[in-house]
Amino acid sequence: MNILKKELKQGLKPFLFWLAGIGFLILGGMVKFTGVQGAGSGSMSDILGKIPKPVLAIFGMSEVNIESFGGFFSVLQFYALIAVCCYAVYLGTSCVLRESVDKTYEFLFTKPCGRLHILSIKMISGMIYLVLIIIMSGVFSYMAPVIYNIENTISAEMILFPAAMLLISLFFFSLSMALSALFTRSERAVQSTYGLLLFAYALSVVFDMDTKFEIVRFLTPFKYFRSRELVSGQLNVVYVFALILMSGVLLAISFRAFARKDLIAA
Repeated sequence: MNILKKELKQGLKPFLFWLAGIGFLILGGMVKFTGVQGAGSGSMSDILGKIPKPVLAIFGMSEVNIESFGGFFSVLQFYALIAVCCYAVYLGTSCVLRESVDKTYEFLFTKPCGRLHILSIKMISGMIYLVLIIIMSGVFSYMAPVIYNIENTISAEMILFPAAMLLISLFFFSLSMALSALFTRSERAVQSTYGLLLFAYALSVVFDMDTKFEIVRFLTPFKYFRSRELVSGQLNVVYVFALILMSGVLLAISFRAFARKDLIAA
C-alpha cells in the first residue's frame, strides 16, 4: 500500500498536466463548433470540399460532417484519443523504467517484495491514472455542449467514445510496458513505442484517404472503432475482444521480460 501511495503521488503532477491539456482540447475546441454553426448551412462543406482528402484525413475529418454536432465531436475525440494514447505510453514506460532512468532502483527493488509484485503495484497506479483521465475526458465531453448551449444530438452514443478510448489506450499502455521490459536501453524502448504510435496514426491517415486501403485497418488501433460507427451507436465487438486479448498478451510479456531484466543496464 505504501508503494501504491508513493506511485500515485509521483504521478499526480503529470496527471494534472495532461488533464488540463485534455480539458482545454475538448472544452476549448467545442467553441469552434459555435463558429461552424454560425457560418451557415453548407458553407463549411464548400470550404472542406476544396481541401484535398489526404489533408482532411490527417485531421480526422475525412469521414464525418463537422457541420453536425456528432461529426464535430468525433473529430475532437480523435484528437483527445491521440493525446490520451501518448499519456498511456508515458505511464507504461514509467511503470518499468522510472527507477532505472532516475538511478533509484536500489531504493525500491531492494524492499522485501518481489520485483513482479512491485511492478504489479506500479501497473495498477498507471491504470488508475489512465482510467481517471478517460473518465474526466467523458465528463468534459458532456459538459461542453451544456456550457455553450449546443444541442447534444448524440448524448446516448457519446459513452462509446470513452469506452473505445479506454480499450485503445490500454493497448498502448501494455505495448509500452512490454517494450520497456524487453529492451535493454530505456531510450530505445521509449523511441520504439512512440514510433509505433506514430506509425499507427500514419496508417489511420492512409486508411481514411481511400476505401482501397481497407486492408490496413487491422494494423492500426486508431481505426478499430471508426468515428461514424461510434456516432451511430456501434462498437465493433471483434475489435473489442482483439484489443483485450492483445493487451493481456503484452502485459504477460512485460511481466515475463521484467523478471529477467537487468535494471542496472537500463
